[in-house]
Amino acid sequence: MLAEARRRNAALRAPKAEELALTPKAEKYRAALAAALAEFPYVTGIRIGALSTRTAMIKSYEGVWDVVDGVLSKRGALLIERSKIASGFGLNPTDHWGEVKAEIRRMLLPRANQLLQLASVRRLLDESLARGEKVLVCNGVVFWYEEAGQVGWQVKTTGGSQTEDKNTLWPEGTIVSANHGRLVILPFIKENGDHVKGHTRNAPKDGPAKPRHPSQYVEIPFKQLNNDLMIGLFGELPYE
Repeated sequence: MLAEARRRNAALRAPKAEELALTPKAEKYRAALAAALAEFPYVTGIRIGALSTRTAMIKSYEGVWDVVDGVLSKRGALLIERSKIASGFGLNPTDHWGEVKAEIRRMLLPRANQLLQLASVRRLLDESLARGEKVLVCNGVVFWYEEAGQVGWQVKTTGGSQTEDKNTLWPEGTIVSANHGRLVILPFIKENGDHVKGHTRNAPKDGPAKPRHPSQYVEIPFKQLNNDLMIGLFGELPYE
């Protein structure tokens, strides 16, 4: 999502230092703020300065930047990081994060489905299927092969909070699908060492996922592709 947020705003010109609207107490940070916004010109919150002495700044609805007083809270730091994604899609990072991500997925799904129309992607999937690979994961997008009902290949997205919960991905794990949810929760290892199998579900606000008949439950391994490949799939395709 971060890569796509940045791609969508790649043509946005970063503001020059003299163009920034600042409160009087934020004036001394004008040059540093302009330097930080050169990388993320669309955000509404940002941290500037050295890692050990970072200053947090936020932009009001009127477009004026101000300094966050005192020590930045954990919640405040999280919102600034979320702004790098949410603001890139024109969404508010302070809204319910599950709802924000669900909306972003709705925005991206039509574009992701276009990948299935590319001849080069079809070749990649045909070759993978010939090797017995039916779930390919790359940079938040999942190519999922559904045999029942002759559905064929479809696009899902990864979900869950493996990284947010400080759990780690379990590449050798399998995914057990008991429903037709559009999110794939990848298998992960908890901090206590427990190995958890992956599963499918819907995102918040999507409603419950349509259940499978027990005879149609599937348990399959997955393969991770090079993350750079998916970035290319949205532009130039390295696979070609």
